[in-house]
Amino acid sequence: MISQLGHITVGVADSLMIGNVSIPQLAAVSLSTSIFGFILLFCIGLSYGITPLISSKKSDKNYISMTFYNGMYLNMFFTILLVVITIYSKYFLQYLGQDEEVLFHTYRYLDIIAISLVPLMLFQTFKQFIEGLGFTKPAMYISIFSNGINIILNGILIFGLFGFPRLEILGAAYATLISRVLMFIIIFIYCLNSKRFQEYILQLNISFNNTSFRAIFGIGFTSGLQYIFEVGAFTVATVIIGSIGAIQLASHQIALNLASISYMIASGIGSASMISLGYYYGEGDNEEIRKSGYSNFILVLVLMCISAFIFITLRNLLPTFYVDDIEVITLASSLLIIAGLFQLSDGVQAVGLGVLRGIRDTKIPTLVTFISYWVIAIPLSYYLGIISDYGLFGVWIGLSVGLTIAAVFHVLRFNYLTSAK
Repeated sequence: MISQLGHITVGVADSLMIGNVSIPQLAAVSLSTSIFGFILLFCIGLSYGITPLISSKKSDKNYISMTFYNGMYLNMFFTILLVVITIYSKYFLQYLGQDEEVLFHTYRYLDIIAISLVPLMLFQTFKQFIEGLGFTKPAMYISIFSNGINIILNGILIFGLFGFPRLEILGAAYATLISRVLMFIIIFIYCLNSKRFQEYILQLNISFNNTSFRAIFGIGFTSGLQYIFEVGAFTVATVIIGSIGAIQLASHQIALNLASISYMIASGIGSASMISLGYYYGEGDNEEIRKSGYSNFILVLVLMCISAFIFITLRNLLPTFYVDDIEVITLASSLLIIAGLFQLSDGVQAVGLGVLRGIRDTKIPTLVTFISYWVIAIPLSYYLGIISDYGLFGVWIGLSVGLTIAAVFHVLRFNYLTSAK
């Protein structure tokens, strides 16, 4: 969970600090992170193809080494491709009714954080490799350390401390890039010097293997699509809200930023379930698959109930950490009520994807995710938010409906597959 939180903490820190610079720059961070989150989570989902394959064959060193290197090829190909597409296609935003000042800041910020995806995905490949072997703490410690560095660099570069120039939103982007390069360097050195991992890396089974590549791609690509469909829905929602106004977009960013924290906690549980169920799937132990799966569902429900309680009871306080604009705070605090209510659905659907991924079931969940968000949630959000004129709240209600539908179907799917054996 802590490792997963590391991915989103960067955006949280940027939003908290940029909120003290200007509302247009906070709105630009919102727009940029929504677009970047789209490709970030796709690439993370892609890397998930490595972990269950390794966890199911821990005794086969040659297979693990081959899976690691072919996973690296797959991740880097898609990462570089998506970075280039992002940098050269960002100007389409000017045709979507966004504020001109927000767009000016968005273009500059987005370029740099897009480039930071390359070192991040190199780190992610090593992370999924060692987690497949059952070692989750190293990536956690590295994430904590690098995020601490990111926060320190944010303060220095955004506000121009210790003689550095005041770069504002660009400072946040450079801090993100530097911290992610550092993450990769640290985990690379660690793995290369650890006897537990160096044998797999130095075995140098680096040749491209079509069977291994396709096996990773089969799990990873559909996992990436699942993230695209979900995060894409929130990206479209951000664009819809951006057409309403900068105040609404900034309020949306605050509420979404806070909801993203609890989502990544749920996603961390989903990743853990993918590892444990992947192991039991390799052993062919259906009873333990069911126990592990339902244990993860119960765990995420407990944690998301706590999260919902915090959001609702502290809704008037939490937005003040981001901005001091009364109008933004009022709107964001109202949104946190809706965010609190959809916490259970969001948590269950995130863990449901991880549980199903662990037992190699990705195609049907991907279809369910597509229908829930793109066939139901997005049209409903537009209808309620724009056509019915419920604005910001209508958009969030539409998203909540999509999350709930996805959560219910993932649980039913898991129960059907594990009880049928």
